[in-house]
Amino acid sequence: MYFEYRDFNHAEEYFGGEAEHDWIEIGSVLDGLVPQLQPSDQKGKQGSPIFDPKSTNACLTLMAADRGWRNIVVPKSLQVFGVDFDAGKNATLVEWQFSNYPFLWNNVIRSEAIFKSDLKLAGMKKIRALIMVTKGGCFPASNSTLYYEQARSQLDVVTDLGVFDIPIRLVGLMIEPSATELEASWNVYGARYVRDIGAAEVKRFAVAWKRSAKYDHMRAELSPLEPVNLPAQGQPADQIGQPLEQELF
Repeated sequence: MYFEYRDFNHAEEYFGGEAEHDWIEIGSVLDGLVPQLQPSDQKGKQGSPIFDPKSTNACLTLMAADRGWRNIVVPKSLQVFGVDFDAGKNATLVEWQFSNYPFLWNNVIRSEAIFKSDLKLAGMKKIRALIMVTKGGCFPASNSTLYYEQARSQLDVVTDLGVFDIPIRLVGLMIEPSATELEASWNVYGARYVRDIGAAEVKRFAVAWKRSAKYDHMRAELSPLEPVNLPAQGQPADQIGQPLEQELF
């Protein structure tokens, strides 16, 4: 999968040096990811393709686990900010952040607290950096969910002010800017809030581009190039595809 990233607090030095292999492994996970889409249930947009956060989260977790990255429990003193990190290895933490945009700061605050303290994480070295993976604003998505350009702008402000010190590599999952078609997994869920996909198949989608004014990025509009399954009547789609962070916090 195509992706972009921005470094904060000298993350480029860390991931270009002692943690180079950590980044190679996470980069290979991102490279191997198939885009995940699901049908929207938003009024006026029912059935239209949107980013599937739940399946993306699950795919990334499984692929990272194959490379030795595992779920890391947050110390009890910080569990007001959530119960776990999506992945960790050596001295690097990783979050797949596809939830509502305030959860960006949830993740950053607890990572910064561990970075600056003597808190120990089981099986981990002293924490040195955070990789935060989110979706690009090019993907149509559920309302109020975080996207890369938004996170980048916010992190630019707080790091310029010296509010946080932990090195952060912010990653955005993207559709290639020149793409006119996208091949993606089309995931249909059987009931509200279930985690198991009722039906999944790889489909092709046409990509039409428009410019978004707020963060000056390109936004894709996706339309199926072949027939796709849709949820049974009365079974919302984007409501059941909510990211794991929301369910766990």
